[in-house]
Amino acid sequence: MNMPLVSMLKTANFKLLAVAGLTFAFAASGQTQTQNQTETKTYTKPIEGPTLATPLSKGTDGQPAPDVGAGSAYGAFQRGYYLTALQLALPRADAGDPAAQTLIAEIYWNGLGVARDRKKAVEWYRFAADAGNPQAQFFLGNLLLSGDEVEKDKAAGEELMKKAAKKGHARANFNLAQILTARRPTWAGFKRALPLYEKAAEAGIADAQYAMANIHAEAQGVPYNDDKIARKWLARSARNGLEAAQVELGVWMANGRGGPKDEDGAGRWFAQAAAKGNVLAQNRLARMNAFGIGKTADPITASAWHVLASRAGYSDPEMDRLFQSLSTIDKKRALEAADQLSQRIKTAKASIRTRG
Repeated sequence: MNMPLVSMLKTANFKLLAVAGLTFAFAASGQTQTQNQTETKTYTKPIEGPTLATPLSKGTDGQPAPDVGAGSAYGAFQRGYYLTALQLALPRADAGDPAAQTLIAEIYWNGLGVARDRKKAVEWYRFAADAGNPQAQFFLGNLLLSGDEVEKDKAAGEELMKKAAKKGHARANFNLAQILTARRPTWAGFKRALPLYEKAAEAGIADAQYAMANIHAEAQGVPYNDDKIARKWLARSARNGLEAAQVELGVWMANGRGGPKDEDGAGRWFAQAAAKGNVLAQNRLARMNAFGIGKTADPITASAWHVLASRAGYSDPEMDRLFQSLSTIDKKRALEAADQLSQRIKTAKASIRTRG
């Protein structure tokens, strides 16, 4: 499957870059399984511009961004006492405290302890953004760019994103970099956006770390082309939970790109992404188990992962042939194992949604 290097993927995680030309060279028992992909240097500019972060006023750890200005109201919010937080924040907000205004907006936007009221939330975000709160500027900027709950105004949204970025808001830096590269999807555009990506990456934004990995791996016309540095950024992004980074890091480790070959480590990263339902990772696990890469060959487990990926639409004729070569009883075992894996993945996803 060929994919342009610049691919504005429309997902909630707002992924920007995808490495082209990856080769999976898995060898075992004298056999080499290689998936050749032709590298492409074309650039794709999306019709509607970049897909930004889903407008969330949350930090990378999943918690609302701390703001000491809201004082005890924020402490109550952190403990889950949302009505108390609202009561404590209202006097401060009425007095013009932008941190308290942002906290109230968060409560109404998400319906925390009160009926969800997004129109009221937008009003409070406007107050806080006008007063210079970067979290509110980021949030309102996203709304204006997307047209969610407000009339779309890309110019105003971008201006707010710039203001939040200048104040060090990590996600704003990343979204602003997305806007710049969407407007000019060339390496010159990436060069201009690079400082913004780097700021966001250093602040722990997984998608920015993934973008930095791609820039270091594939850069043209900028002083970056270092697989070792790229692999380090991939590792940071993978540790922060980005599925695409976990899969690509697994590929790099299996092939020894940017560092030592580590088939066991590759398998662990594939397993993490596969457990989230990533079909490419499921296919790679199927192949590793089928050909004994980093582990003893296990055709039943291999077939179970292959069945999962196939159910999601992933085609692999060679793994199809392996499955068909199994005995009737082993096919049954593989299908049962696939059902068990599917149920575990569904349970894990439900648990994540509940915690979220």
